[in-house]
Amino acid sequence: MLKKKILKSKIEKLFKDLKILRNDNVIIHSNSAGINQFLNDKNDKNLKLFIQIMLNYIGKNGTVLIPTYNYDFTKGKVFNSKNSNSQVGEFSNYLLKTYQINRTAEPIFSHLVFGKLKSNIFNSKIYDAFGNQSVFSIVEKKNFKIVCFCCSPENMTFLHYIEQKLSVKYRYNKYFSGHIINKKKKKKLLLKYFVGKKNIDYKIKEEKLLNLTDKKNFIATPYGRFNCYSVKAQYLLKILKPKIKKNNNYLITKN
Repeated sequence: MLKKKILKSKIEKLFKDLKILRNDNVIIHSNSAGINQFLNDKNDKNLKLFIQIMLNYIGKNGTVLIPTYNYDFTKGKVFNSKNSNSQVGEFSNYLLKTYQINRTAEPIFSHLVFGKLKSNIFNSKIYDAFGNQSVFSIVEKKNFKIVCFCCSPENMTFLHYIEQKLSVKYRYNKYFSGHIINKKKKKKLLLKYFVGKKNIDYKIKEEKLLNLTDKKNFIATPYGRFNCYSVKAQYLLKILKPKIKKNNNYLITKN
């Protein structure tokens, strides 16, 4: 009980510092080391506590997206929404043990979905990873708050949606053909994925995002030995659009 009170108090304070409110729509990129740092141990109970506290804080009228990305589809492997593991961390794999039915069918950028907009998310199109009918278009339209819990803001996958929307030149559309299994049904899928060009260092530079942080719209706040971040999707697009229009390589050029 003491462990739960400690974690609950710290997470609720963090969310308030990040201006996350009850009934918000949020997508959360996470680092499980940030969950364990105050609890003097490392086990699944800590991860269970974290998701319970987070979902209770947001409430049923909000929505939470948790990335469960897997890149094996690009290597010719079948994606199974029930059995394919997440390749983006311990926390997401822990959640997949319990919430498999909450996972979307997109073979690379799948998410676990909790809350009010679950049906909207599940009805998004999966043939264009960052297209105008993808899950990321809903993140924009519904103005989700993008949260980086104890990880760098460069982890925000919504940035690649922005890159495609603004037609950056260092990425291009590549098509991958393969199979997915969802709800025990196997089907063939041709997926469009806006990938980086091999002869270019297309990695987003963290300092470009850190330079955009402030105390109001793109918030950075400490959480133990880590930093956490929060920004609304529409605001992020708004501030990056003129910068990328002026310099197409803005996100990948060092200061």
